[in-house]
Amino acid sequence: MSLPAKLGKTAPLLIQDVLHHDPASPTRPQFNILKDVPPIFYDKSSYPDYSDSNACVHRFITKPHQSVLPANDSQRVAGARYQVSSVCQKCRLHLELAVVFKTQLACRPGTVHHFCYFPKESADRLKTVTRSPGQALEVYVYSCTQTQCSATVHLKLWAPLIKPEWVSLLTDEDILKKRVDDALALEPERLEGIGRPTPLVVLTHLKTYIDNALYDEQRNRSINIMNKKFTVCFGTGGESCKELFEYLGFKLANDRWEPPRPNTKALKPYTDPLNVFLDNISFELLVLISQRPQHETEGQGASIAFTPSISQFNQLLGTTDYPKTRAFPNNSQLKAPFYEHLGAVSDMSNELIIEAYRQQNKIIPSRNSYYLRCLRSIGHWRDPVDGKTINDFVELETTNGKYADDDVPDSYSYFNLDYYRDFSISDDAIIGSFYARLEDTPNDMEPRKHLWRIGDYRKSEKIKAAAEERVTTAEQAEVFLGVHADTPDDFVISMYTAKISDSPDSKEVAKRAVRLIADSRKSEALQHFLKTGEAASAQMDIGDAFRLLQIPDRSVDDAAIIAAYSVCCSEAPEQIDTYRQALAVIAEESGSAVIRSMLVDDSAPANRALLDWPVGLRNIGNTCYLNSLLQFYFTIQPFRNMVLDLDRYKTELDEEVIRNKKVGSRKVSLLEIQRSQKFLVQLKALFNDMITSPDAFVTPTQELARLTLLSSSSEAAFRRKSLSTHKTSELGEINGIPIMGPVGPPAPIPEDKSTPSSSSPEKEESAKEDAGVTPSTGASNELEPGNASDQTVVPTVETKEVTSDSSETSITPEHPVSEAIVAPSRPPPVPPRPAPRVDNEQLIREEVELGAQQDVTEVINNVLFQAQCAIKPTKIDADGNQIDLIMDLFYGQTKSYITAMNGIRSKNEFWSDIKVDVATGSRDIYSAIDGAFDRQKVHVDGADAEQYGAISKIPPVLQIQVQRVQFDQVKKSSFKSTHHLELKETIYMDRYMDVPEHDNMGLYKRRREKWAWNDELNGLKVRREELLSNNESLPDLFQDARDKIQDLMLMKDDPEMGDDALDIDEGILTHLSNLEVMTRKELIRIDSRMEQLTHLIDHQFADMKSLPYHLYAVFIHHGSVEFGHYYIYIFDFEKKIWRKYNDSEVTEVHSTAEIFSDRNIKNPPTPYFLVYLNDGLKERLAKPVCRHVEERPARTTSAADNSKSKPGRERAGDRSDVEMADLPPSYDEAQRTAPDEKVISTGPAAIAKQKLSPSPDRKRLKRKGAESEEHPTVASKN
Repeated sequence: MSLPAKLGKTAPLLIQDVLHHDPASPTRPQFNILKDVPPIFYDKSSYPDYSDSNACVHRFITKPHQSVLPANDSQRVAGARYQVSSVCQKCRLHLELAVVFKTQLACRPGTVHHFCYFPKESADRLKTVTRSPGQALEVYVYSCTQTQCSATVHLKLWAPLIKPEWVSLLTDEDILKKRVDDALALEPERLEGIGRPTPLVVLTHLKTYIDNALYDEQRNRSINIMNKKFTVCFGTGGESCKELFEYLGFKLANDRWEPPRPNTKALKPYTDPLNVFLDNISFELLVLISQRPQHETEGQGASIAFTPSISQFNQLLGTTDYPKTRAFPNNSQLKAPFYEHLGAVSDMSNELIIEAYRQQNKIIPSRNSYYLRCLRSIGHWRDPVDGKTINDFVELETTNGKYADDDVPDSYSYFNLDYYRDFSISDDAIIGSFYARLEDTPNDMEPRKHLWRIGDYRKSEKIKAAAEERVTTAEQAEVFLGVHADTPDDFVISMYTAKISDSPDSKEVAKRAVRLIADSRKSEALQHFLKTGEAASAQMDIGDAFRLLQIPDRSVDDAAIIAAYSVCCSEAPEQIDTYRQALAVIAEESGSAVIRSMLVDDSAPANRALLDWPVGLRNIGNTCYLNSLLQFYFTIQPFRNMVLDLDRYKTELDEEVIRNKKVGSRKVSLLEIQRSQKFLVQLKALFNDMITSPDAFVTPTQELARLTLLSSSSEAAFRRKSLSTHKTSELGEINGIPIMGPVGPPAPIPEDKSTPSSSSPEKEESAKEDAGVTPSTGASNELEPGNASDQTVVPTVETKEVTSDSSETSITPEHPVSEAIVAPSRPPPVPPRPAPRVDNEQLIREEVELGAQQDVTEVINNVLFQAQCAIKPTKIDADGNQIDLIMDLFYGQTKSYITAMNGIRSKNEFWSDIKVDVATGSRDIYSAIDGAFDRQKVHVDGADAEQYGAISKIPPVLQIQVQRVQFDQVKKSSFKSTHHLELKETIYMDRYMDVPEHDNMGLYKRRREKWAWNDELNGLKVRREELLSNNESLPDLFQDARDKIQDLMLMKDDPEMGDDALDIDEGILTHLSNLEVMTRKELIRIDSRMEQLTHLIDHQFADMKSLPYHLYAVFIHHGSVEFGHYYIYIFDFEKKIWRKYNDSEVTEVHSTAEIFSDRNIKNPPTPYFLVYLNDGLKERLAKPVCRHVEERPARTTSAADNSKSKPGRERAGDRSDVEMADLPPSYDEAQRTAPDEKVISTGPAAIAKQKLSPSPDRKRLKRKGAESEEHPTVASKN
């Protein structure tokens, strides 16, 4: 059988396998435990035996001059290479085990590395390793599969350098005896009395020559061939061992053997090939010496000392002290290799075994079911001592759809099928058995589970698709709908209709099935049905789509297409349906995900109950985040109830109230109050539609969009500009005669009608009022009836009756204007200029376009400001500012402390949101909020000072603005920062609250410590960047420089280049080495301290959890700074689900990863506004679903019939399901009553004027107010 390509194993098993792998074994099996994935184990009798009785079980000893280890796990240096070089004490196999961490990241504490073998990298590295001719070499490369760990292992295995025949030459006593006899025969007199050397002496002499060459330059002298000891050990002139000596680098010249000349001052670990070679020879000789019998070693004096490598292997791979199990192995474990197949060893803890199982599944997912069997068996082995953790995990895996491969026969039996005849059973037969069983089973979960197992086991996507009701191919679509490839289109539509009628929950899957069939057939009829829901009609052509959106160039990017679409919708809102159809055609043709995100399905999901699901808001053009804002404010129950019960809350328009009304430290005018109340009237109408509409979405009005997006001051400025740009030509004519000034009316003026005589100051003020601007004099803007006869006023625009739905606010006198006009005594010398004619609808659309360009915070502030202007206060603070429901819900207060030379000053500021940014990189929500309150340097009174902030009052609705738009100082243009902001479902705001300097929790002291740690951490980051600039570390630069200088110095020994060599002081090498060591140590210290500081900062406030806030809403923008799409996620605390509000479509979020995870894609969707709710009050603050659907009466039903209540149908006036818990919160208790009522009823019942009696045991809720000593500023900048 063919073996899988990848192998995975934990670090302890890798060490164990290295000790048992013998490349030189004559009976070595074809299976290689270091790179081959073992076959699946079924039973002992059929499983091949891969053991090798002749293999050497290695005992490695360390070669210290070729090894380097980190001081500890926390002091590793990114990019540095740590290694242990060893030789086997039994077979002289050489080993080099090296680890490189590409970054500082490693496995978390309490875990072990899980390595995956990479054959290609191993083969590539094998080509680059130098070795002696004919020397066997094996190279293995592994990388850790643990998340974020950057460890890579390089394992090299060399055959012994001293060949067997040379070992015999040095140690065979018969060969030694003959060699001595031959020498004595040639020179009996000179060698008379010399002792015969033992093999131990010969080996010791040769090792001495090698060690002198490596370590002692003074002793590394040439060997005279006449030396007596040399002669008796190696033969006359060394001739008997000439081949060995030459291999070792000795050269015979002038009757002397010149030894090799390595660099005796080379740095450790050795990198020079000659040093490495001689060191390896020295250790092989040491091993041979250690293997000599006892009678040779007796009386030799010094004992041989070795350093076993196993402890250093464990240190290198981090397995010195991993968690272990309490269970003892049993006989079953000896029969099945389940530990080894999970890449683990038998003494590992349960948690490490489970982690090994996860990692094995990651690299070989096809073996998931087999690995689950291995894990389950290990759990059974460890029972009852230590098996519960594994057994519970296995049960959880099976609950999540996983299965062990020995469960598959049971799944076949469930459908009365024979597992052992699997190869002869077709997919269709299995699916048929499934549907037959399904008809007799009330719960389809069990048969689907068994069918999915069979499909996964057979690798049959067709079976798995049937089990999952998954439709991803045309073939699967046909099976799902019960049609065939030749079924006519109209019958496909009929089968689709029947399918969703029988099972409404399957609508989305059925729709996808029709789409797949339509794409496969290229059927225009089915495509049209999908887009329109109608069986027959012509589809819009792609060319027509571009022409309709007025896009001449089809190659433009998505931004231009979306911009053109938005302009068309703004200019002709009544044509939005057609524009959406055109945009859909372009999206389908281009496959653009960005354009598709702009489109939503206008039909309500069939499986949604209208009473249980929010409505969507239709996109009315380029209104940006309008729909997200409106949806959010609708879900905040106290705000919604205030809007719906506006008459109870709105402020009176009497003169004294207007004169004293002060919002956000400034007075507001009558026109601002009227405009604000008009805004809430429009909002109330929308909220009523959202509650009662039987449709899946409702449409906001353009007027509401204008009032929401555009503030009164911006509106006034825009209208002044609009009026100034619509001036007519100053040159007119009357009866063909040119005149200076505007053209008069076409018809003669009747004698009984007066003509204007002059413009008046009142007219100028009126123009200002129409634009929403309060005159600077502060005088009343109303035209008093008593003054009508004293002054002539000529209306220049048509006067309209003032209603709540009008787009302009006009103030009309009690008497008709015409009665106040007095005819002049003579015509004026210069005709008056009539006001320019303005298209009000076009003006509103232009104002909406302008408002859409406002920053989201400006719009939110505008909404809150208008709401405050429109309602009456609950109280007035010491400075005359209005305190109201909006302040209680949304506004917090920060106390800023400034520490200067002359002492500490403080001031209070109100805000409606906390501003954070992610300009410099990704961060979590705490780090982002820290930036708004942490210590910073400021310039006060000509000197530097320290400033920090703390929250003195925190609102129940906590809003956080993420400032994404940044400015590039180089390019001189704005850009959007897409760095990830890690959100948390719950945050604890204790750490940011204002407390006395000596509080019980020591919060002030903790802040000071954290600031100091932050400063130190930032300084270390700067220094680390200096040492690792341009992705090349400073220590490596010093090392490279030293190596290059060494190369230049070696040129002196080259006879061809010696004359050109430079004279370099050797002290430079020492200095560079010292610099390298110094900078490496500094990097180690920096990394260790940074890790320590990060831990301290992250846990500084970990025990402070008394003020929790729960994430409620996430506003999302997808696009660039120039364009994009907006939507919002809102959490339902009652149903425990997230919903995505994407214009007219509201869907459930099935995976929270789309909200919380870093998608790691180019230009991802990013949150730009967050809302957290006080955890203890969240259920009362947030009610996303508020529905009381009113069915539209049929056209044939009479009014009398409509007035009758249908059985089971609740009338609007009968809604009484709202309890007292819906009261709005205040700062401390986070609830508030209406200003003029002790207790009020809220919610939909309040709209219908349904009176509710308060429960007798319910207390009246009060606000414990603590006013600011300073003037509060609405939405002040932090």
